[in-house]
Amino acid sequence: MSYTKLEQTRKLRRISQAELSQMAGVSQSQISKIEKGTTEKPSHDKLVRIAEALNCRIADFMDEDPNVQPLFNSFTQSGEALFIPLFQEKQPMNQTFNKGEGFVLRSSEATQTQIRKPSFLTYSEKAYACINFGTSMSPRYRAGDTLFVDPTLDVEAGDDVVLMFQLPDRIVGIIRELDSFDDEAITARDLASGKAHKINRADLYAAHVVVGSQRKRGGV
Repeated sequence: MSYTKLEQTRKLRRISQAELSQMAGVSQSQISKIEKGTTEKPSHDKLVRIAEALNCRIADFMDEDPNVQPLFNSFTQSGEALFIPLFQEKQPMNQTFNKGEGFVLRSSEATQTQIRKPSFLTYSEKAYACINFGTSMSPRYRAGDTLFVDPTLDVEAGDDVVLMFQLPDRIVGIIRELDSFDDEAITARDLASGKAHKINRADLYAAHVVVGSQRKRGGV
């Protein structure tokens, strides 16, 4: 993830690199590298200090990846039936992705499959659905269950969440139970093993709240 929009955000506030460096306690050379995109993963601590100095959110100067578009917006078909995206491509755990089995969000395939929007999500224009892969959330969710997600909700301890990670050509989501979180890290738990894992915020693309499920029956 890059943050080249920092230059635009800084200039809108009429603050020079040198001034921002002094205000945020981040070297001017590091700020220059962030603005040019040559530093792909600046530390979360630096980003927090820069955002505080500019009186904005980190997201305000975070770039959107042109190759990865989650496309969470629901849409109306024929002016009647309301549908939301269903992400059902499996991301296996391998050398490229070692967080566990998850689902893939990819710009070229993200909206090929749709599912009817459930009534309990009529309030959200950003809701989407995904397939749960693996057994990490067993017995609460089985492999193959369809889960409904609302990315507009603020996460809270105890929520089931989609933890999203950005790879070079895709975003991958895994389902876990949220134990705790702060500005630096999120701690999430595998239900099946009971193990909790600490994930640095800087390594996380986003965290979304699971709000419902549609279980598959009869081994289908």
